[in-house]
Amino acid sequence: MKARSAKNGTILRMVIVLSVLVLVIVPILIYKMYTIQVRDAAELQSKAIAQQTRDMLVSPVRGSIYDRNMIPLAISATVNTIVISPAEIKDEEEAQLIARGLSEILGLDYDTVYKRTTNKKSYYEIVARKVEKDISDKVREFKTEHKLAGIKLFEDTKRYYPYSNLAANVIGFTNYDNEGQYGLELKYDSVLEGVVGRVITAKNNKGSEMPFYFEQYFEAQNGKSLVLTIDYGVQQILEKHLEIAWEENGCNEGVRGIVMDVKTGAILAMAQKGDYDLNNPRTIADKEKAAQIEAAPEDQRELLRLQYMFEQWANRPIQEPYEPGSVFKIITASIGLEEGVVGLNSHFGCGGSHVVGDRIIHCWKTTGHGGQTFAEALQNSCNVAFMRIGAAIGNKKFYEYFQAFGFTEKTGIDMLGETSPIKGVHYHTYQTFTDGRFGADVTLATYSFGQTFKITPIQMITAVSAVVNGGKLMKPYVVQALADENGNIIEEYSPTVVRQVISSKTSDTMRTLLEGVVSKGTGKNAYVPGYRVGGKTGTSEKRDKEVAEGGKYYIASFLGVAPMDDPQVAVLVLLDEPTGALHQGGQIAAPVVGRIMSDLLPYLGVQPVYSDADRARLAMSVPLVVGGDKGWAQTVLKQQGFTNVEVRGSGDKVTAQWPRSGSKIPTNAKVILYCGVEPESSTVKVPDLTGKTYEQATRILSELGLYISPGGALGVQTDEVLTVKRQSPAKDTVVAVGSVVSAEFYGSTEVGE
Repeated sequence: MKARSAKNGTILRMVIVLSVLVLVIVPILIYKMYTIQVRDAAELQSKAIAQQTRDMLVSPVRGSIYDRNMIPLAISATVNTIVISPAEIKDEEEAQLIARGLSEILGLDYDTVYKRTTNKKSYYEIVARKVEKDISDKVREFKTEHKLAGIKLFEDTKRYYPYSNLAANVIGFTNYDNEGQYGLELKYDSVLEGVVGRVITAKNNKGSEMPFYFEQYFEAQNGKSLVLTIDYGVQQILEKHLEIAWEENGCNEGVRGIVMDVKTGAILAMAQKGDYDLNNPRTIADKEKAAQIEAAPEDQRELLRLQYMFEQWANRPIQEPYEPGSVFKIITASIGLEEGVVGLNSHFGCGGSHVVGDRIIHCWKTTGHGGQTFAEALQNSCNVAFMRIGAAIGNKKFYEYFQAFGFTEKTGIDMLGETSPIKGVHYHTYQTFTDGRFGADVTLATYSFGQTFKITPIQMITAVSAVVNGGKLMKPYVVQALADENGNIIEEYSPTVVRQVISSKTSDTMRTLLEGVVSKGTGKNAYVPGYRVGGKTGTSEKRDKEVAEGGKYYIASFLGVAPMDDPQVAVLVLLDEPTGALHQGGQIAAPVVGRIMSDLLPYLGVQPVYSDADRARLAMSVPLVVGGDKGWAQTVLKQQGFTNVEVRGSGDKVTAQWPRSGSKIPTNAKVILYCGVEPESSTVKVPDLTGKTYEQATRILSELGLYISPGGALGVQTDEVLTVKRQSPAKDTVVAVGSVVSAEFYGSTEVGE
């Protein structure tokens, strides 16, 4: 009986123990299985994969950036990343060999490279990145020669900018990892960068790679390319003339310019000087600023360097507001015509000032312009006339057009950093502009001739393009298409009409009026023989800087359009804080636009039509006639327009000619043919032609046996005597007799604008 009872007790205890096990241990096991197979499954799986596989990234090739003719402005070239795989290094001797060889080839410290060989569990220790082909080829030879499995080379790409600083502030740049940092490189980074590929290789329990059939390859997708509206040739023309203008006028705050297709809003060129080298964007390009950094206390240098870097990277044509000055009279004139408050038969008197409210506001010509037509008021850039036009338009209507032309909003150009106009800061609020208690009449008066508000250059040229293109405000843009890695277009973007601002009739009239500003008015220095150029001068004061620092600071500007019978392009140039003797737009900015137009219009295929005045002084290329018969040579020259031909010598063949072929001289200049005799071999010093008239300069050069190649505004309808403002070669340069001296003629009469 006792034995049976003891046995039953044992069974009971076993049942209790088993019950406890079932009730406690089994739930724990179930929970463990849940955490492994469900809750933490993804994490554990990734850890297992990491232990069982090697995952290497494959960099895609970043898309290129092309101009509109598919000339590459930004490209990615193949380079290599040099990697050490310590786990595959056989012994210490091989580790030292690798460290010694790579340090010599790559120019690195031996100890630094050797340290990379010591982590024996690692398969991927980066030694050097972005290694050029010639160096990586030496690494490859070293690896092959010594049969070193522990050295790996992986392809990568490096960003190059073939033209260094061309369109630098438009294109922008990438960082070391090919990520867009500024400009279009950043704006379109997601389009350009592509998709990273991967190579996943299985490893055995020793960590070694398993056969290739355990490998998975996910191909990288190369980035798409941008096709810009920028034209390489137009950009070169703009930058060349901006560079010269910057140097000649000593502009403390640089120069900037835009060339726009007035019909579409496409940006053909956009630039500023100073700029920077896209291949070395963190190097301060301005030597004076670089010197300031070096001279600064050590603890301030880095902050100053950052300040100057951001300044040189900024795209000022879209980011920096300024007072447009008299260029804005184009807008006031078009509003007045559209609203019918002014017409071609309107007349204005100007006594040199105008009373507005409790203010006396002066015209730039303090003695006054006297009586003038509307066309003459625009040609004269008369402030008094435009204040009266503004008053006739009225505050409310003027403000409506100010908005319609886009001055209260961003243009929406497809670039990063465009300044958004701030109401009450860059321009007046509607209330302060229209309420007499806030001096609205004075505000309207100053707005009418382009002062007391600020806009950006891109807003200005976009609005004026609307004035001349039939009245349509276009959205400016710089990217016209996307292309695949082979340059095939895969997506195109069309021009966008924002709104109709003025009628085509008003636009037609404005084209005629603006042409008169160049052919007869303050814009005469932008005249280009053979082409119908129109435009408007502007000189604005930097009032905020004057208040803060004292002194006078100006922005001289000119906005030109051509050809005026069928406008193709608008060109805006701003010279910021010129330090020379001249500072007004008509004096120094108009000639720059004229020189740009003289190169630009032939480049775009616009054919010249010369007036009689143009032909009289037109410089033509002298043809090559050396080696030809004397009579044939004379005939060829006459066919080219050179009727003043002198023959020296009695030979039948032309053995030499003055000037040399390709020289550009007026068709009425004397061409000398040498037949059997040699020309004089003497030299002369180039005289200083500055301030000389065409007739004077021609006579002086002729007496020295030199030829003149005239340029500038010769042929413009003006009572002002045009004189030489620029020449090449410079005075006192020693040249051979028979050489050609280029001379540019401009007016210098003060025009206050």
